[in-house]
Amino acid sequence: MLDQHAIDVNGTAQLSDLVGTVPGVTVPNGFSNQPQAVGIRGMGVSVPAMSQAVGIYLDDVPLVRGYATALWDLPDIARIEVLRGPQGTLYGQNSTAGAVRVISLDPTRSAVAWGSVGFGNYRNAELHAYVNGPIGDGPLSGSFALSSRANNGFGLNESTGERVNKLDATQFRAKLRLAQPSGTDVVLAVDGLLDRSDANTGNFPLNDPHSSPRVTFVTATTGPFKRVAGGLQLKARHPLGDGIDLLSITGYRAYRDDPTIADIGGKAVLRYLLSQTVEQKAFSQEIQLQAKQDRLEWTTGLMLVSDRFDFDRIVDQIPPLPRPRLDTEGQTHLETTDVGLYGQAHYQWTDEFGLTAGLRGYRTKQTGGNQFWKLDAFQQRTQEVYNATGLTTSSQGLLPRLGVDWQRNGDHFLYASFAMGQKFGGFNRATASEIASTYAARPEKVSTWELGSKWRLADGRLTADVAVFLNRYGEYLASLQNTVINGVHVPDQVLVNAGRAKTYGVDVDLAAKVAARTEVALALELLRSRIEEFANPTGAALSNYVGNELPYASHVSLSARFGHVQPLADGSSLEFNATLQHLSKQYADVQNTAAIAIEPQTYVNLGTSWTSPERSWTFSVRLRNVTNRTYVVLRTMIPSVDVDAANFNAPRTWLATLRHDF
Repeated sequence: MLDQHAIDVNGTAQLSDLVGTVPGVTVPNGFSNQPQAVGIRGMGVSVPAMSQAVGIYLDDVPLVRGYATALWDLPDIARIEVLRGPQGTLYGQNSTAGAVRVISLDPTRSAVAWGSVGFGNYRNAELHAYVNGPIGDGPLSGSFALSSRANNGFGLNESTGERVNKLDATQFRAKLRLAQPSGTDVVLAVDGLLDRSDANTGNFPLNDPHSSPRVTFVTATTGPFKRVAGGLQLKARHPLGDGIDLLSITGYRAYRDDPTIADIGGKAVLRYLLSQTVEQKAFSQEIQLQAKQDRLEWTTGLMLVSDRFDFDRIVDQIPPLPRPRLDTEGQTHLETTDVGLYGQAHYQWTDEFGLTAGLRGYRTKQTGGNQFWKLDAFQQRTQEVYNATGLTTSSQGLLPRLGVDWQRNGDHFLYASFAMGQKFGGFNRATASEIASTYAARPEKVSTWELGSKWRLADGRLTADVAVFLNRYGEYLASLQNTVINGVHVPDQVLVNAGRAKTYGVDVDLAAKVAARTEVALALELLRSRIEEFANPTGAALSNYVGNELPYASHVSLSARFGHVQPLADGSSLEFNATLQHLSKQYADVQNTAAIAIEPQTYVNLGTSWTSPERSWTFSVRLRNVTNRTYVVLRTMIPSVDVDAANFNAPRTWLATLRHDF
């Protein structure tokens, strides 16, 4: 878990910032305005347009799919929780790998107001503000949070002399809270995002004679990027008596990317250009009963999620002569309804031993259609390749959870658990072949075993948490190209049920207060993965991936942190912190292709801050990637059109911030 202090110290502003901060978490794409799929313990990285194995939640409202989920920079975020393994018996949607919960502060009647401005290299400018307090003399309170961030880009276009990969994003969240003396608590929240960041030149060519990290040569005008996203939420809690609370969470979220235009090749000669519009509207309703009664704690609930997803992509492929140019357009419309009935209970059998049991029943249905056309060079439709309407698929099942825990003494806690999860498969987006676009993947299944121990030593000054885990996949969903579906060869990239796989390893979290004002912490994950069975429809040896590692399953990921607070004679204080983040090599596909593997990455970050005696002024300086390491974080190779390009991590950056608390 990252609390407010850790979020500020680490500069956590988007999902990809969790990589290296929370061991075992992977996010293949490092850019906030591009689709981001999250993996945990080697599980979950998938196609962002499909159902996700790691659920992303904003104040318990699910953010369906991997679009518009990345940027979380508002100053009212209280904490970010990373939950490992299936969570469906307790709340939310079905998932196999875990959940990331972004939790914001609810308004209180305590008056709080602060603002900050920050400036750094690459013309980085940031503005944050937060106001909270009572509204009138009654039970009503409110809050407002604002964030605006911009820079002139980490890349350079050698052809035009302009900076690229610019950031330009503004967010807000407003909340109203009605807290009655009777215990009834109602919170209404609205949030919004306007993102005009430069999404068009994120790929830097590796196969140009003048290739260099973060340098592009695009000469064509690729157009703007604009994302408008936001949501409305109503959360109400009412006590029913006897330790039972009724909780209702209603959410509506939507976004629209209009458009995303990107030159994937990054060369002066256009090779692969995509232009896409993505729109999603999602409604969710969750009703829960929560109870704490003597030795029994239980939760039961009903969850409904209704999601509408529309996607339009135009692709222009211009291969080297003599191969002809190919221009195509694909459209997708999918509507998905997921209903889940769940419950979980913990019974304190004795003062030392506890038992946990849970069950989730679900049914998911998806309908929609895919269409595909060939275009001329002016992007006018010339031929309909197919029109696959009336697509429908559904799945249902029961998912259990069992656990036992033992409080050996006040300083040592042991637990063991077993859980099952499923991730809905469904239809792929429109591809060039009708059979791929009408193929419905079956749900991906996982069984998870975990054994853990938690120690609190030296009067709480030292903590040590260790967990050993094993995840077994069935109907593993893999993104494959040149596969066979129903006896027909399919050249497109398509998500299919490929076989069985497993991940296993150990998580270690250590924290020590080595002095009154000095703390150190180490979080480490050691992970192994293996594909045990794999569909090999072509029969070719090169298509048999048994024994390969799963994508984005780094063997070693760790985060180490040092923090010290030094009081000064005038009543002010200085704080110092340093973090080390490391990820070992990881493959980017089930083929374990060496050319696109992600090499080991190590980052060192430093920070310091001064707080005035009255605690009203804070001045801080944060440095990220102090050693200025350069790494490829995602590589794209399309040999047919001579594309070999990469996304790079951010270079060394510094940010100086001045904050005033009113």
